Amino acid sequence: MESLITITTDIVKHAWSPISRHLGYLICYTSKIEKLESIFNKLDDLQKDVQERVNAARRERLEEATREVRTWLCNVNNMKGEVQKIKLEASSTLTSNNCFQHIKLRYKLGREAAHHIKNTDDLIIEGKFDSVSHKRPPPSTTDSLLYNEDFVIFDSRKSRVKKILEALKDDAVHSIGLWGMGGVGKTMLVKDVAKQAKEQSLFGEVMMVTVSQNIDLKRIQTVMAESLGLHLSDESVEVRAVKLADKLETTDNKVLVILDDLWETLDLSMVRIPRSLMGTTCKVVITTRNKNVCGGMKCREIIELKTLSDEESWILFKNRAGDAVESPTIRKLAQKVAKECAGLPLALVVLGTTLKDKSSLTWDTVLNQLKGSKEVYLQGVSKQVYQSIKLSFDFLEIEAAKSCFLHCCVYPEDWEIPKEELMHMMAGGGLLADVETLNEAQSRVDLLLDQLKACGLLLQGRDERYVRMHDVVRDVAIHIGDVADHAFYTRAGQGLTGWPRTTESDMRNCRRLSLMHNDIEDLPPDPMQYPKLEMMILSFNRRLISIPEMFFLHMGSLMILDLSCTDIKSLPKSFSYLTNLRILNLSGCRSLKDISHINGLKMLEILILVGCPVSIVPEAVGCAQSLRFLNLSLVAPVSSCLDIFFSKELPRFHRLEQLFMVKFAGSFQELISLRHLTHLFITKVVDLDDSLSHELVLPDSWPDRLLKFSLCFVEGLPMNFFFGQKSRALRLMGTKPLAVWVKKLLEKTRQLALVEFQKTELISINSDIPPLVFSSLESLDIMSWPKLTKLLDDELSLQEEIPLSQLQHMIISNCPGLTNLIPSRFYQRSMLPGLRDLQLSLLQSLHNVLQPFQCLPNLTTLYIDKCGVRYVVSSEMETVAILADPFPALDNLEINNCKEMIEMISPPASLQVRCFFQRLRQLQIYSCPRLKHLFTYEQAIGMQHLKKLDIRYCAALEAVVISTENKEEASSSTHVADHESYNSPFPNLTDLKLNNLPQLTAFHHPTPPPVEWLHLQSYSIRKCPKLQEPLEERVQSLWARMNEGEDSEEEDSDDL
Repeated sequence: MESLITITTDIVKHAWSPISRHLGYLICYTSKIEKLESIFNKLDDLQKDVQERVNAARRERLEEATREVRTWLCNVNNMKGEVQKIKLEASSTLTSNNCFQHIKLRYKLGREAAHHIKNTDDLIIEGKFDSVSHKRPPPSTTDSLLYNEDFVIFDSRKSRVKKILEALKDDAVHSIGLWGMGGVGKTMLVKDVAKQAKEQSLFGEVMMVTVSQNIDLKRIQTVMAESLGLHLSDESVEVRAVKLADKLETTDNKVLVILDDLWETLDLSMVRIPRSLMGTTCKVVITTRNKNVCGGMKCREIIELKTLSDEESWILFKNRAGDAVESPTIRKLAQKVAKECAGLPLALVVLGTTLKDKSSLTWDTVLNQLKGSKEVYLQGVSKQVYQSIKLSFDFLEIEAAKSCFLHCCVYPEDWEIPKEELMHMMAGGGLLADVETLNEAQSRVDLLLDQLKACGLLLQGRDERYVRMHDVVRDVAIHIGDVADHAFYTRAGQGLTGWPRTTESDMRNCRRLSLMHNDIEDLPPDPMQYPKLEMMILSFNRRLISIPEMFFLHMGSLMILDLSCTDIKSLPKSFSYLTNLRILNLSGCRSLKDISHINGLKMLEILILVGCPVSIVPEAVGCAQSLRFLNLSLVAPVSSCLDIFFSKELPRFHRLEQLFMVKFAGSFQELISLRHLTHLFITKVVDLDDSLSHELVLPDSWPDRLLKFSLCFVEGLPMNFFFGQKSRALRLMGTKPLAVWVKKLLEKTRQLALVEFQKTELISINSDIPPLVFSSLESLDIMSWPKLTKLLDDELSLQEEIPLSQLQHMIISNCPGLTNLIPSRFYQRSMLPGLRDLQLSLLQSLHNVLQPFQCLPNLTTLYIDKCGVRYVVSSEMETVAILADPFPALDNLEINNCKEMIEMISPPASLQVRCFFQRLRQLQIYSCPRLKHLFTYEQAIGMQHLKKLDIRYCAALEAVVISTENKEEASSSTHVADHESYNSPFPNLTDLKLNNLPQLTAFHHPTPPPVEWLHLQSYSIRKCPKLQEPLEERVQSLWARMNEGEDSEEEDSDDL
């Protein structure tokens, strides 16, 4: 009887637990909502703290939020919407007269509140980040090195490249010196070495730093640290060196450091490249014009790069001058001109490009000038190189092109020169004739820069926004700018700690002065006598904290002033004397509080206050009638007064053409007076209700004239959603109907974000947004659509024209009802033919990315997080075969937190094609607890390009690769053409990480072939307690055999 009572008690206890829980939802719904509000307030405070840290990192260190932080912020915003919805529905229970509906709604709210309490607690735990940001990928690392513009490799260069590569493979050689005269091609050659070293997997990271005449240890350290993913703050060189050394000692990759254009011996211990690591973990290659520098650097291998032979010189010269040099009237002249270049590639390239398509008379004139030219002494620059560059400059037919070229030399050596800054200098200095608008000015400058690149006088920068200048070309340009009436005085990047020592007579005729990127701490206390000075650049003098009050007293001709990235706190009183000033750049002045003295700048056209924490503003803006360009982006939160001040003043800026702001606190109706506005960038619109729904009265107002824009009408989104200055971007909330002016702007939009719309279909004939808008989009974000079930309605999916044909980037987040990415009707054509990047998160109903016969032909990056995905590619029926790789271009795949994921590709029995993910190079899979294996053996050996494999926290994973054939068949498989890989899965793997995989028993089950990862550079196997296969021992054995093979090859070559 007692046992019966015990059993009954247990049954009642277990039965009552869920009953009481559900009753609690109904009875205690009010307390649960109050608890949710209380907990969410803590989450809201935490979000603000995290967002402030992100903003500070972006503002002060130009870093970006990590993907983990971005996802968390997005999830918090989604939770905010859910909490607001519960509160709204709870208030409706007070007015409901329907008893049954009242009870049902109370139960629903109590249950949802309890669910969100747990999720909110989880978000609070997840939001305690140690770090919220990381450095943006630097432009000067490996990827940029692989771009070597127009490099022609000759036999004389091939032998040098081969010799350097052999030295890099030798552990006994820790440093290599390449020397030769300026313009002989040292930089181009070491870039080719870097490319080949990377392609041959000799190094995991290759970094290149231009050192030049004045060694900047901090800059060298910064470039190296960024390449290694390390942030170095504004500490002393010694402290930074210790951190860099620690990073080098713990990195998994071998590192190649290229120090380009050394003029004197550099003590590597000051940079902190430890001698103990050199030769194994880290190697150094230097280039220099002086052989003695190689000796001073104790280079183990010293290689001279000589000039080209006559035959090679002619081939290169003809390549640049064109086939016209073979004509009977020009050939002999051309050969003589080429010979005057003395085998120096830079001279051959510059002169050949300049003389292309020129008449025989011009060729004859150039030849006579080359023969009769006098020696000009420039350290490290030969007469031939100087004359070739000077002649190319003289042959520029447009004076504006000459001015543009000379303005490029005001930057330090190897600087990425922003095209927009050049436009500001040219326009502000009155050097562009017949140009009405800033947009026209930029087009004109872009055209001039293209001409200079075509003449060989400039090089392409890291992207389309920048150009560069060869160090020798810059030396010549500075010399040209110093003489005659050009009146340039350039001492940029020379390590100056004080004002240069010049006589008053030297500077009386100076018109353009650049002391950019030095360490100047103090300016002369007495007024400077520079009556003709038109441009002064003091930017990137970080130690400059103040300007003497009367410093600008005698600079009334000054038109361009750049004080950006200095540490000044206020502007001096003598600013009122700069009555002709047109350009003022104060960007990155992180201590600047007081700008009240700009009130007197009546002629000012361009004002840049990016990242300035200003708290004292002028009573009014004197330049209201002249200002054409205003940039307040990345303004610190404490200086919101800047946004408020300029929001009120904007209607007075009748000539304003381009505006960049973080927060706009005015009304768009007030901007109607801005009839010249073509660029409008606002990160946050304060008055959301006023903006989207209200019409702008006047026709032909600013929305019709906008050429570039980025407007964010979404409340609460982080500021790091700000688009680039070349975009046409909108971020819209779906809570209000859209005004006609917004719909007109949508027709121009190329980057679109749609948040919290209540539609079931993204693209629909009945939608508020016309389907035609989507046809021209390049980027699309869809966030928090609770009712969305599909992207395209049935009627539109049958039409020939594909609505998303131009789309390249797409994000879909928090759309719990979305079941398919692409409608099943798209099986013979791709709905997203141009898509390159795809991010999917919080899509609980999405079970697979693609269905049978569907393809994303140009997708390179796929990111999946917290989705209901069971398979990446799925054929639901065993009889349906997948005949081609659905992701033929995919390079990087990340799958995180997909709790339902079972397999990568399913079902394997139906597949006829073995080459899935055939271009994939990086694969990362985290926290997929139901995943038991990744690929079949046939698929794995076909993934020839996979280099990085990272699998973590997959609780059920038993093997990475499984065989679907028996042991005999597997061992005799002939699916891989390259017999040297021994049919290893992922034959070109370089980086392997297996972490927290408690059920992993083998890498390959059941028949592991020999591990022959011939290119493996690093591996990490942790917390895999059941791993029976001795994988680590096999890898170590493989490395030992590879080293023995290299040693025996060296012995054989020695015997020969």
